[in-house]
Amino acid sequence: MVSIVFLVRADANVDDAAYGYLALFLWFGIAAAFPVLLALGIPAAVMTLRVRRHKRLGRDAVHRGPGAGGQ
Repeated sequence: MVSIVFLVRADANVDDAAYGYLALFLWFGIAAAFPVLLALGIPAAVMTLRVRRHKRLGRDAVHRGPGAGGQ
C-alpha cells in the first residue's frame, strides 16, 4: 500500500522521482523477504501441528517416526 502511495507521489511531480525508486526498493525487499518468511513459517506450522497432536494424544504418547519400531 505504501509503495502505491510512493508511486503516485513520484508520478505527480518530477521533483519527487526519488519516491518511485523507494517504491521499487520496497518491492525488491518484499520479493527478497518472501522466501525467508516461507522458510520460517512452514516448519513453525508443522511444529505447531505436532504439538497439538501430542497434547491431544496425552502426555505419555511417544512420537514414533520411521525406524522407531512401532509403525
